[in-house]
Amino acid sequence: MGGLVSYLMSWAAPAAPQYDATPDPTTGLTKREKELIIQTWAPIADRSKVKENGLEFFIQLFLAYPYMQNYFSLFKGKSIEELRTSAKLKAHATSVMYALTSYVENVEDSENLVGLVQKIAVSHIGRGITVEDFEKLKTVFLKFLMSGLGDRATPEVETAWTKLLTAHNAVYKMTADEIASKGNN
Repeated sequence: MGGLVSYLMSWAAPAAPQYDATPDPTTGLTKREKELIIQTWAPIADRSKVKENGLEFFIQLFLAYPYMQNYFSLFKGKSIEELRTSAKLKAHATSVMYALTSYVENVEDSENLVGLVQKIAVSHIGRGITVEDFEKLKTVFLKFLMSGLGDRATPEVETAWTKLLTAHNAVYKMTADEIASKGNN
């Protein structure tokens, strides 16, 4: 009888999707983690909130690491209140959110994702921004993201995003090392 009930229940309730647990060799992300990244980015990058969320992320970054403001000549010496109303910061923050969106849109195409990160790395390394700075940014971003997700924030989501940002920083470091070695030749 128990077997019959199980059989009948299998028709009534669809089974959860099965995911390939093999991690991507470049990012370390599984198929499920890639889907979690895509799903959880959508509410953060929603067009009606992307500017506000980007600005809030940078405010949190500058509150946690005030020295990072000095990387931006336009924001150096400005108060948090001034930054909250800065059209220039809002524009830069929006640009960063769109760059993150491009990462999410390419999370299943590791080769292109690496190319996108390398492009960001080249532009930031020239400004003196180190991989250590990006490690600090990762910490702030994860707190920002998990807070913004509310009840959608789960340990599985945090793990997925941590893997993506860790892969980002590994590519950043690799690019920085390549640039440094070319400078030494």
